[in-house]
Amino acid sequence: MAAMLLRRVLRVSLTLTVAAAAGIAASVWVGKAHAASDLNGSPTAATAIAAVRAAPRVVGQESRRGLPIVLGNRLVSGPGSGLKFTLDDRTTVIIGPNSAITVDEFAADRVVLRVERGSFHLDSANPGNVYVVLPGGTVTVKAATVGGRILPDCAEVALLSVGRVDVAAPAGGSVRLDKIGDFTRLTGYAAPSQPTQLPPHRLQDFVGLTSQIALRANLGAPRL
Repeated sequence: MAAMLLRRVLRVSLTLTVAAAAGIAASVWVGKAHAASDLNGSPTAATAIAAVRAAPRVVGQESRRGLPIVLGNRLVSGPGSGLKFTLDDRTTVIIGPNSAITVDEFAADRVVLRVERGSFHLDSANPGNVYVVLPGGTVTVKAATVGGRILPDCAEVALLSVGRVDVAAPAGGSVRLDKIGDFTRLTGYAAPSQPTQLPPHRLQDFVGLTSQIALRANLGAPRL
């Protein structure tokens, strides 16, 4: 009889011990869950994460007023003005009147510029490639000066210095400009036209355009 009573006492004691241990474990798990929730879901943590994600990255400077050029910001010029800026790798970019450009990527050996409309002049100092994305294709600039403009029915690109420029269309096909005055045209999404040498008056159009852009860039009021 005494042995049976002892076994019953031991079973009850063991059950209470297991229940207590389970309760402690559950309490610890809930505490950890609340801690994780506080870390990931609290307004303070969310604000800090958003602030890190939203932190602007300055990649250059506007020439006239020294305003910062921020990665991803759309730069727009008005009808009577232009915009000139220098990137941190010393690449110089000028856009003419009624133009829009964005610095999409910036690295030590790779820069991506997106020109939506208007005209541009680029003097690359990047040891890698500078990519100029146009509505109808991409211009890859390697240590060269290039000018271009987006017209209603096409885009024109000309090599203005020693260096190398590759022009490619989204649907395929590309050409290389490697002589001063080489010129190509992008129409729609078709392959670029075969390079031709601009006659002096047409080359002067691009050089004169560049001078005009530079003048207006210095006098205009850009919108950053």
